[in-house]
Amino acid sequence: MKTLLTVTCASALFLAGNIAFSQKADSNNSKQVTKEQTTESNNGTTKAKSDIYYGKVEAYEAGKSLKVSVPGKIVNTKSFDLDDRDETVNVAANVKVGDWVRVEQKKDNNGHTTLTVKETTKHPKNG
Repeated sequence: MKTLLTVTCASALFLAGNIAFSQKADSNNSKQVTKEQTTESNNGTTKAKSDIYYGKVEAYEAGKSLKVSVPGKIVNTKSFDLDDRDETVNVAANVKVGDWVRVEQKKDNNGHTTLTVKETTKHPKNG
């Protein structure tokens, strides 16, 4: 009986440690990039700012929310609201939990936000 209890407790601790390590590894392999783009035309100059996240999908509810791993020690996930009225949202049809994705959140100089989610095969640490 004591041996069974010991084995059960050891297995539970081992599993919990592996899950925590796996989530930390996803966070460490994630990447965040901010870029600014200025475009000049006959109508004037427009500026757009983009935050780009490369991470693993931790949770996804189509049309409602998306949670992606991001680099960080305190916060290692970022949530996106997919049903915001003031935002244009484009999510690839094949996105599912466990996939690596590229999420681009772009805001133009008029204040309009566009969120684009694409599946990626490119590992974020490689470029």
